[in-house]
Amino acid sequence: MSVKCYDIIKIMEEYAPLKMAESWDNVGLMLGDENADLKMVLTALDINDNVIDEAINIGADMIITHHPFIFKPIKNIKYSDAQGRRIIKLIKNNISVYSSHTNLDIAKGGTNDTICNILGLNNVSGLIECEDKINYLGRVGFLKKDMTLTEFSEYVKLKLKLNVVSVSGNGNTIVKKVGVCTGKASGSVYMNAAKLLGCDVYLTGDVGYHDAQYALDIGLCVVDATHYALEVCITNVLCSYMNEYANKNGLNFKCKASELNIETFNYI
Repeated sequence: MSVKCYDIIKIMEEYAPLKMAESWDNVGLMLGDENADLKMVLTALDINDNVIDEAINIGADMIITHHPFIFKPIKNIKYSDAQGRRIIKLIKNNISVYSSHTNLDIAKGGTNDTICNILGLNNVSGLIECEDKINYLGRVGFLKKDMTLTEFSEYVKLKLKLNVVSVSGNGNTIVKKVGVCTGKASGSVYMNAAKLLGCDVYLTGDVGYHDAQYALDIGLCVVDATHYALEVCITNVLCSYMNEYANKNGLNFKCKASELNIETFNYI
């Protein structure tokens, strides 16, 4: 069965409904024609020039990103501007863009559940209740076996294929219960929630100096495993889901996860 852009949108919005997104977020179809024919989809964390080239090289008709391709209002589209140049290139190559952000963080099987699965956490529950009183941003779960904070940090590095993580807290602290919120969720609201729920450590990204100070003050250990590593893993999960859905429902399209490392920072 041939597939239209709106078919892919429907699949994504069943997986991560738009209504789950935070009010400040921008999610959904960012660019493209809902009625366009699609045969190949590329999943990626972000879109940069290399990701667009990758999409062109594999013949992708759509890129699905986690981070919104368009977040702030655009006043103009110029080739001299990086974002404008990308928009023009995508349009010239008939590539649609769809983004699923905080709704994918919150959704079952989204970024937070993916990290919990990678770490093998048990008895997983929510961290912060959303406004709808049904869903949760972030997760809380238990390790299969107790570890020290130092051991847990090494475990995170192993599972997320990182050379380094940033750690705040006594390395000998016993870790049983873990709070997780992918991306940047390093504010006091998240840390207080993790502490109140009895977490021994809180795992997130983009932890600032004063964030780490605050965590120490409330007696909470923190591991910063980078914004990138905590979210890029969703691209493979989404791709597998898309391909399974296509096979199960006889839809004529394929999905491929980006093979590019587009981490902003180099760790030396």
